[in-house]
Amino acid sequence: MDIEERREIVSRFLRRCVTYADASIERKKSRGEDSSDISNWENYRQFTSFSASEVESGELDTWLEDGSYHSEPSSEVPLSDNRVWLKLEEMSHEQRRDWLASLLMPRPISLVATRSIQGIHNLAPMSSIGVVSNSPPMITISLSKERGGKERDTLVNLRDQGEESSCMVYILPATLESAKNVQLTSTKIPITESEWDLIDEEIIIENSMPILSSAMYAMHCKLMEIHPLPGGSSASLAILKVESIITSNNLTPSRNPLKLMQIDFNKLGPSSNENDWNFEVNY
Repeated sequence: MDIEERREIVSRFLRRCVTYADASIERKKSRGEDSSDISNWENYRQFTSFSASEVESGELDTWLEDGSYHSEPSSEVPLSDNRVWLKLEEMSHEQRRDWLASLLMPRPISLVATRSIQGIHNLAPMSSIGVVSNSPPMITISLSKERGGKERDTLVNLRDQGEESSCMVYILPATLESAKNVQLTSTKIPITESEWDLIDEEIIIENSMPILSSAMYAMHCKLMEIHPLPGGSSASLAILKVESIITSNNLTPSRNPLKLMQIDFNKLGPSSNENDWNFEVNY
């Protein structure tokens, strides 16, 4: 049996354990069983899912070989020798983009909802989002200009609405529907039109904020500040305070389904594992 077959067998077993754990958690919740027991199952589910991802990535292939195994995955390309310093200023824009993407992706891709001063609802895909503070809870979004120099509608709307203006950040499940929504909402349309009209979902207004029903989570945020990035960058950094997290009653931080990830500049999927599905986006 070759290593690919062994990896597939172990992966299938672990994924079935995850499926069984999901069903067990739902049964225990419906019966009103002890919360500590449910929490243990959720922790087991999370660990098993993570283990399956590690096996599928090939990082633990030495564990599947006959004989002794290495307790820690080894780095295939260490910096101990054969180093080279690559100067980013000597690269083209595409080369810089590809290198940075390869180092810092995959990362979650989200849809961000804002509203113009004319009342038009905007929806745009973003992946340059990061947590910068837990207390107070703050995130940042990097908003670059388009190639023609046009500012993103998201940036225009936030700046026009001013400090304390609201937006929604939607965390997407790793589904083909979500990937298609990213593609559709990246379409260039006038600011007087709404990207919500491009997707097959009705906009739901709750507490004066739009809800994307296919999202796993949403973060209701308020604008704190906008800063142009230095060094001649065409991007601006929006600093947002997270006011609320909107989630299903069935989801917790310890039970976190697969998110849709940006694998590289124009590819989406659940992970960078070559055995997983992926969806190519034309921005």
